[in-house]
Amino acid sequence: MMEPQKPHVLFVDDEKGILATLRRLFHEEDWELYFATSAEEGLRILKKESMDLVVSDVRMPGMNGIVFLNEVKKNYPRIVRIFLSGYADHKAVTKAFADGCAQQLLPKPWDDNELRQVIKGALRQAMKQQEKFQGLQQAINSITALPPMPQTYIKVKEYLADPDGFSVDQVAKVIDQDISLSAEMIRWANSALFGQRQGVESVQRALVVLGSDIVEGLILAHSVFKPADDKAVPGFSRREFHTHSMACGITAKKLMELRGMRESEFVDRAFTAGLLHDIGKLVEEVCLTAAFEEIVGLACDQQGTMEQAEQEKLGTTHEEIGSYLAEWWSMPSFIVNAIRWHHTPSLCNTDREIIDSVHMADVLVQRFALGQSGNHCPPVMDPACQARWALTLEQLASLREEVVKTLP
Repeated sequence: MMEPQKPHVLFVDDEKGILATLRRLFHEEDWELYFATSAEEGLRILKKESMDLVVSDVRMPGMNGIVFLNEVKKNYPRIVRIFLSGYADHKAVTKAFADGCAQQLLPKPWDDNELRQVIKGALRQAMKQQEKFQGLQQAINSITALPPMPQTYIKVKEYLADPDGFSVDQVAKVIDQDISLSAEMIRWANSALFGQRQGVESVQRALVVLGSDIVEGLILAHSVFKPADDKAVPGFSRREFHTHSMACGITAKKLMELRGMRESEFVDRAFTAGLLHDIGKLVEEVCLTAAFEEIVGLACDQQGTMEQAEQEKLGTTHEEIGSYLAEWWSMPSFIVNAIRWHHTPSLCNTDREIIDSVHMADVLVQRFALGQSGNHCPPVMDPACQARWALTLEQLASLREEVVKTLP
């Protein structure tokens, strides 16, 4: 069956009134719209028509939306999946969302503008993937299942999303359930990076010191940097990779401070983006292990970069794979963009300062010989980015000293 020339979208809801509302909401879009009043009918449509996006209610007679979207995920992994969920479904949907059943979750009743924005964004991602990133498409399709979003991250993000309805104690209680994560939060809060002169001894105090952006980033990093269950890939050290990523986060933060943004939220965002910029390599290691072993070996044999080896073996790169996962997890756009463009910052006009800081941090940390990213040749800094920042040799020497001193 030929791929559709324009987006194909399937809406599934047992309430005909809801489907009529959705039809009116999107009737002016240049899309092929399909509507089903049950999950069973939705599956029959999927057998006949090629879809790009499925939007499903959760509570339906017979097969519910969770079972339905799991079937879609299993049989049609290319299709983007979105939940429409009422508050009564909250716990079950949160678990299903964490397991990767859907890439997006929208409340019911919804805000029309938000629904349009989310669906259009999901379709842009799907169509861009089909048209421009065939290598990425093939790599993603060869993955049995993308890593699910960490449960702790979901719970903490839920609390933080409601500033009037959460307390620091609630968030701390979630984090305290993971002893190693609690220790890591306290360790970072006590580091020189956050300027603490008095000892931080509790998760509650650590949360206040670190702030929400840093907390979310550290939770994600703690989850994705856990050693894989299987045997380590020869030539790729998780410990060295972790050091590289931590050093990049610290360096990106300090670079933003050099730009006079010490009190800005961009400083914390640069730290988080730097921490997670190479997450695509971990997806390759865990989900595409055989290919990743070849990539690591090829980069070593040719004394080249991981990107060159990835293009040869996969037809895509860790930037593309990592940004796909970040969008799958509904991470903030500044993280998605930093992951996608950290090797080519001048190609992206949004989140410029953050992407610049992550790109420079990645290059500088390799020059500082802090950890190992998998590359086997000297890193090259984007000339336009280098000109925009114009760091002196004295600044670079001071920066290295501060980063080494700050690494936990």
